[in-house]
Amino acid sequence: MMSVRADLHVHTALSPCGDEEMSPPAIVDAALAAGLDMIAVCDHNSAGNASAVGEAAGGRLTVIAGMEITTVEEVHIVGLFPTTAAAANAADEVRRSLPPADGDYTRFFGEQYLMSADGTVYGREPHALALATVLRLDEAVALIKRFGGLVVAAHIDRPTFGVIAQLGFFPHEAGFDAVELSRHAPAGSPAAAACAAYRLPVVRSSDSHYLEDVGCVATDLTLEAPTYPELVLAVKHSRGRMIADA
Repeated sequence: MMSVRADLHVHTALSPCGDEEMSPPAIVDAALAAGLDMIAVCDHNSAGNASAVGEAAGGRLTVIAGMEITTVEEVHIVGLFPTTAAAANAADEVRRSLPPADGDYTRFFGEQYLMSADGTVYGREPHALALATVLRLDEAVALIKRFGGLVVAAHIDRPTFGVIAQLGFFPHEAGFDAVELSRHAPAGSPAAAACAAYRLPVVRSSDSHYLEDVGCVATDLTLEAPTYPELVLAVKHSRGRMIADA
């Protein structure tokens, strides 16, 4: 077994709220500088840059393909997928529920850059990734699971876009595999203590939109290797794999 330090919620410049410096090579460099062994690329309603970040890592860092879906209730949930192909297929379904990004949208929310592994911009995502999809919470959870993914209730301590903030309660029947504490909830805080009531594994992620935030908080995992199947075992607390207390 080995100790793996993971930041399982990192945005790229594809997210309209992400800084333009969040390119694949820059993210990898920032993650390595922060002492991370694993990251998950989770852009809003898209997985378009996940493969490029994985290629930029070149084996120096494990990159999980993810996506942060905004449900019709404006709840943010993170999907972590077994392969980039699974993430891309799930993202294709999500994308179809979004309107086009017109000029007014881009001026307000920002650009949505599709990038290659070396950081070159080769296109712009034409759909409005910052908006809510038409998927209900249960539909978004089912979509992630249909493509073999883990479902994480994103930043549940935040006053907006977390499942508790948006619904007013925690839906135990929703099918979450884990809950995520944001970087604003330090260890030992009331928000961290409250997570025990949800009876789910707790991860701490940066939700970074800027390079300086990558790895500012992280989740410590006990795994045999820094891989997706091992991450699944840790979430299930199975066969000696585990997630350290948040």
